[in-house]
This record gives sequence, structure tokens and C-alpha cells, in this order.
Amino acid sequence: MGKILIVGGQMENKGAQAMTFTVVNEIKMRYPDKELVLVCPDEDRNYAFQLVKMGKKMKIELLGGVYTLIGKLIPNDERVSITKAQMKEILKETDLIVDISGFALSSQFSIRHTINYLANIRLARQNKIPMVLLSQSFGPFEYTGIYKYVIPPMIKKYIRYPKYIYAREQEGAEYLGKYTSGNLRRSVDIVLQGANPYNLSHLFRDGIYIKGEPLAIKPNAVGIVPNVKTMKYGTRQSMLAMYERMTRHLLERGKNVYLFRHSTEDLIICQEIKRRFPNDDRVVLLEEEYDCIAIHDVLVQFEFLVASRYHSIVHAYKNGIPVVALGWATKYRELLGRFGQGEYVFDVRDSAHIEANMIAKLDAMIEKRDAEAVKIDDTLREIHRESIFAEAFAL
Repeated sequence: MGKILIVGGQMENKGAQAMTFTVVNEIKMRYPDKELVLVCPDEDRNYAFQLVKMGKKMKIELLGGVYTLIGKLIPNDERVSITKAQMKEILKETDLIVDISGFALSSQFSIRHTINYLANIRLARQNKIPMVLLSQSFGPFEYTGIYKYVIPPMIKKYIRYPKYIYAREQEGAEYLGKYTSGNLRRSVDIVLQGANPYNLSHLFRDGIYIKGEPLAIKPNAVGIVPNVKTMKYGTRQSMLAMYERMTRHLLERGKNVYLFRHSTEDLIICQEIKRRFPNDDRVVLLEEEYDCIAIHDVLVQFEFLVASRYHSIVHAYKNGIPVVALGWATKYRELLGRFGQGEYVFDVRDSAHIEANMIAKLDAMIEKRDAEAVKIDDTLREIHRESIFAEAFAL
């Protein structure tokens, strides 16, 4: 039967969960008899695939040689659900390793983060298991101190092993292109490429998924999805004032405004915005946290979103819903540009530009909403025709 091992995934973050579900769904469509194993620290919630908690210590020790000694220096990880012997057996039966990290290989994270990422590739190479790195962000690789001499050669050594590497952004492809080329491709986010609806029997044991009653959203509704990370690019009060101004303008234009989170930590921002409209029932706070399946039923009822979470934009586009985006990284500009929506992205680091232009862009979106939705649907169909999954999962 054989196994396919998925690394870099998570289940508690909606974006990562959607990437995991999309990949599992697409693999099971092609290989219904393969056993899927997800290396992940999160809890098993009746999933139809196996979750194993391996931990960094065990991964390093599995590399053998001097790494066994290094591994012994790493503290024991309490979140381990498998023995080293059991993991070795899984690797013996594995036909393919698939990495679905959204963003992990970069000097923006700790050195341990980089080494942990490269250890997955070394583990695949050492066990002669084919590997693919699905669509994700890469770079920059601006390591400092002794690490600027140590890490780049390691990247160059290991990054050439995977069969295919899919860079989500052109910037990432350029960063990685200094180390490899023959296996490097460009590709949009994994979730956008999933043309097939989720088959619940692929995702949950016995196909059992308890779905609540769909929430009825009021007509003429706009959703606001904040991101607590944007607060570090300006004062908290200035960002909240910006959301208040946008909300007031949307109300003046006859819209109902819904505040909801796409990640757990964003609830507090939604609550703070709502506190500025305590007695206005046209501003609705959704405190429930929806998973990446249930959120579909919410999103499709909005005219458009004002969103800061990257995968909330991805989910909106997957459902044909336009977005006015507030971001800060290249991935926001490239995503909106791919869908012909580049005029609707704002950099939160440029508060003066937002202040001067945001209201006009909200008005433009209100006027052109249907035309923008057509552009998004057309682009999504094109992306589905160019899906990487047949190539990436070929055994």
C-alpha cells in the first residue's frame, strides 16, 4: 500500500489547515489506497489520516552519525506521540514526502528553524525517498555572523534534492534561484489550486464532520478580517482608528459590517473595533471560530472583504469574493496582482497612503464589485487548468 508523509502542516491555523486538507484531498483522489501520515504537533480531531508528533529532537537523531550526538543535546519534546523505531518503520514504507510549509526557509526566522526545515530534506535524501516542496514563500537568506558561512552551503547542498520546488512568489523564486534551478517552479498558493470539493471521507474518519447551522448574514454585507500582526507597523490606536473610519464609511454607504477572525489571536482586534460601535446592530461581531470548511458558508454571503490575513484573501478568492487587502509582504501584492486586483492592496507600513486613498478604494470596490468578481472567477479557472498536483504527486 505504501505511505505518503506530509511535513510542515498544521491543523489549528485556518490557512495551514486548508493547505493540509487540500493536499490530502488531492492525494487521496489519485491514490485512494495510500496511507497518509501528517507530522504535526496538533491534536487529532477524528481525521482520516494519521497524525504523528515527532519533535525536533527525534528528527535530528534520525539523521544518524554526528547528528545523534547533537540530538542528545536537545531537550526532550513533550509533544511526541511516536518512538524512534516506529518513525523509522514509517520512513521505510514512505513513497513520497510532501512539504506544505507556508513560509519556513528564511533568515527571518531562527537558525534552528532553518536547520529544522533542511533536516526534512536530509531525512528524505538519506532514506532515498522522493520529495516535493509545494507552493510556499522562500527567503531572504541574509544570515549573519558565523551562520552566513554555514547556512548558505547547507541550503545549496540540500535544496537540489527535491524533485520539484514550487515558489509561491517571484521574489522567493529569485532568492532560491541562487542555489538551484532545474527543480524550481513558480506556482500560486496550494489552496487556490484545489479545484475539487473536499471529500469528507478523505479528511475525517467515517466521513463524519459535524457542521453547525449556516449563519445567515444580513444583505449588503461587508466582512472585515483584521490581523493582529499589522499592529506592529503602526500604533495600535492608529490602526484601530483606521478600521473605525472604514467601518463608518461602509455604514454610510448602506452596508452591514461583520467583524470576524481568520486566526485565533485576532479576536481581540475584532472586539476592540466593535467596542467603538457598541449600540449599532449594523456592526456585527462574530466570535465563533470557523474552520476552513465552515468558513466557506460565511464568506459566500459577503459582497467583499477588507482583509489582512493572507489566507482569508485566498479563501475569499477561492469563493469568488473580492477583497480590499491590508498587508505588508510581497505575497499580498503578488496574490492580488495575479487576480487583476492590484489596485486594492495597501501596505500597512504606509499609513499616509492608506489615509489618503482607502475611502476612494472602498467606493471603487462598491461600484465595481461584480466586475471584479468576474475577474477573480476567470483567474481561478485558469489556475485550476495549470494545477501542479498531477506533476507534484506523480510516483
